[in-house]
Formats: sequence, structure tokens, C-alpha cells
Amino acid sequence: MRNVVIRSSFFGVLLMAFAVVGCQSVTTTPVNELPTVRFDPELIERGAKVFKYRCAACHSMDPDKSQFFGPHLANVIGRPLGQVDGYAFPEYLNDYAHIVWDEATLAQWIETPQQMIPDMCMPYIGLSKEADREALMAYLKYGK
Repeated sequence: MRNVVIRSSFFGVLLMAFAVVGCQSVTTTPVNELPTVRFDPELIERGAKVFKYRCAACHSMDPDKSQFFGPHLANVIGRPLGQVDGYAFPEYLNDYAHIVWDEATLAQWIETPQQMIPDMCMPYIGLSKEADREALMAYLKYGK
């Protein structure tokens, strides 16, 4: 009888531990909101070069400059897709108004934009090198 009591107490405590851990995990920050882009001045500098050669023909990091072919990308993280004052986005992007440029979404876009928004009018097929994507993300988050 004593073994039954000890086993049931052990399993009871174990069950309580799982319940507490499970409840705590519900209140944590979702993965896509955790900061994943590290602040590294050298990485940001490399990202500026990637931006210059892959993005700057159409985009600016200065919100006060006149728009080129694309909207400015200053403070892009946290901004809803298709919403920049003074820039006229194509109407079909209204179908994607639910997208907010968090780090995870922007990382996906930088790698495979056509998978996110098929037939996008932007002549950009993504960055294949992980180091370039990481550097560009750092620049978009921390660069000026």
C-alpha cells in the first residue's frame, strides 16, 4: 500500500510540474516577436553594402527622401505591409494588409519574396546567401 501512495504522490507532483510549465509557456512571448537580429556594427556595415547593391536602386533608408520605385525602408520592422505615407502601393497589396513586417516575416521576404506574394511587381528574387540576409536584416533593423 505504501508503494501505491508514493507512486501516486510522485506522479501527482510530476503532473503538477508539467501543468505549471505548460501554463508558463502560454504566457511567453511568441517566437516571431523575440529579437533575433543581433546588434553588431560590423554586420550592420556589411548590411549597408548589401542594401546599396541589392536594394538602393529602388529603396531608401531615409523617410524624407523622395520615393524611388519602391517605398522607403526606414523603420520597416513593425510596419504593416503596404503602408507608407506618400507612396502609392498597387491595389492588389490590399489582400496582404494583414502582414506586419516583424523580423520573421522580413527574413522570409528577403530570402523568398515570390513565395510570400506571388507575381509581385518588384524585380527581386531574394538573397541566396545566409550571410547577406543576416547582414541586410541587421542594417534594416539598426542602420540609418
